[in-house]
Amino acid sequence: MHAYDFILVLLSFVYAAAITHLLSTAGEIIIASKRARLSWINAGWMCAALLFACAWWLGLWDLHTMVVWSVGSVAFYFSVAAGIYLNARLVSPRIPEQGDLDLRAFHANEGRKYLLAYTILSVVTVLTNAGLAGGGAAQWSAQNLVIIPMTLATGIAAIFIGKQWVQAGAVIIQIVGWLFYFAEFQSALSG
Repeated sequence: MHAYDFILVLLSFVYAAAITHLLSTAGEIIIASKRARLSWINAGWMCAALLFACAWWLGLWDLHTMVVWSVGSVAFYFSVAAGIYLNARLVSPRIPEQGDLDLRAFHANEGRKYLLAYTILSVVTVLTNAGLAGGGAAQWSAQNLVIIPMTLATGIAAIFIGKQWVQAGAVIIQIVGWLFYFAEFQSALSG
């Protein structure tokens, strides 16, 4: 087993937990839909969190040529994975067994927390891409052309949590940005 394989197993568990949490919550919302006041904004941010987790997980493939993994680099990538899990947890409402479920109120009350977490993770992503681009990988710089507008939109949404048009615009920017990102930068793994 190579160092990359060993590290990827650890990180994969964290990313899988984040994805599982998001999908499990989505399933619970569907089950409780008759008693729920749905929020398309929250659903969009849950989708964005799912795509974010997938992007980082798949993006780790680009590091498969690293021969030496310092404790600092392992700690950094684990911290990012943990942050992505935390964001997945923050954006996913608890679904009670009984009673009404108001997901619009959830976004109004809790949205700033998960939008700030998402913004911080996005800034870390931009800085990571910039740092990796210094190693000669032009793709990392190109990825930032997509990630930077998404980061700004999320930060603005965190500031203007009560403005529905800002929230809707930010979610649309996220979804369109991630779709473009996957089509252009993560369309296939090779190697």
